[in-house]
Amino acid sequence: MSSQNVEDQFLIRDLHSRYADVCSRKAFGDLRDLILPDADIVLDLRGTTLSFRGPNEIGTFIAESLEAFDFFQFVIRNSVVTIDDSGEAAGGRLWMSEMRRVKDTGMWSTIFGVYHDQYLKDAGSWMIAGRRYHSLARLSHGLESCDVFDFPEEFNDLI
Repeated sequence: MSSQNVEDQFLIRDLHSRYADVCSRKAFGDLRDLILPDADIVLDLRGTTLSFRGPNEIGTFIAESLEAFDFFQFVIRNSVVTIDDSGEAAGGRLWMSEMRRVKDTGMWSTIFGVYHDQYLKDAGSWMIAGRRYHSLARLSHGLESCDVFDFPEEFNDLI
């Protein structure tokens, strides 16, 4: 692995960390620094599939979705990245969880999912160029219920 590849791996993982920070702080205006304006973002919530374009649309959706929670934290579980030979594009998976508490009931829940991402280097910075999310499990702590979903096999390749 070249030193440039190592640096790019680090920078993309930093992009992941900054995304988690933006979501946890609910600072969705900052998504403009992380997601390209024309990025296609698809959320497969297992029963509902939603599509968005760019940081403003997805930021508005996430902000509205989080209004029900008085606590929310986005947690990175693991990530893998593959950089193409040009050094200007990459693909990856980001395994994540969201921990949250409903304002009105005090009920805690945790979701588990995976992002299948495409990244492009834009003016020297790595940006999210496309994203497909898949829910993998939803756990409602007080209800002792859990939905579990299969990993979408069609997303085994990173690029």
